[in-house]
Amino acid sequence: MKKIIISLVAIVAVGALAVGGTIAFYNDAESSPQNIFVAGTIDLTVDSKGAVYNDGTVAKSSWPAKDLDGEKFFNFDDIKPADRGNRNISLHVGENDAWACLLVTDKTNDENTIINPEDLAGDSTDGLNGGELGQNTEVFVWQDNNGNGTYETASDNALTALDGVTLDDLDKITVADSTFGSPLTNATTRQVYIAWCAGDQTVDGSNGTITCDGGGMSDVAQTDKFSANITAYAVQVRHNSDFKCSEVELE
Repeated sequence: MKKIIISLVAIVAVGALAVGGTIAFYNDAESSPQNIFVAGTIDLTVDSKGAVYNDGTVAKSSWPAKDLDGEKFFNFDDIKPADRGNRNISLHVGENDAWACLLVTDKTNDENTIINPEDLAGDSTDGLNGGELGQNTEVFVWQDNNGNGTYETASDNALTALDGVTLDDLDKITVADSTFGSPLTNATTRQVYIAWCAGDQTVDGSNGTITCDGGGMSDVAQTDKFSANITAYAVQVRHNSDFKCSEVELE
């Protein structure tokens, strides 16, 4: 009997130890509240200091930096040989550095009916892409680093060839990418000028003078209509060091 009682006491003691094993160990916890990830932005805005047409200012061609809402960079309906002009646009981005391009898409070179002078000049093409105005209007695009509206060979950057570039040729214009120029920042304004001539435009490579000779445009361009979309495009620089405007394809 004595042996049995001792065994029972031992069992009870073990049970008590098992219950006591639930006592908490030392511990501590530190909390980091409300962790947040916020997406950055590439917010491109465009302003315009105006357009010049045959030495006169084009009405309502200026606006402050904004998201474009149907504004046209060019809108002329009575072009004649030797007509000329230029257009200023400025590109801005917000807090994040960006590469930038001008993309010319959806080009049409509409014959817009063949009238007698065109017929006599040998114009035989017709239809939406049968016109000759696009290949008879030359353009030159440059980055105007001091904002004075003139091309200065020592300080400005040519964004197209100096001579011989037509409206038909315009495609992807590099303002800044991994192959050319420096990124746009929130502290800089990138001013771009586009000079055009109905005929042959010549840019003097020594002093930057731009001249227009209308003799290069014949009667085959009469009544023709050229139209295109011009898109200012910006993309982040961060993690995108090899970006090239030439590789951009708009959806």
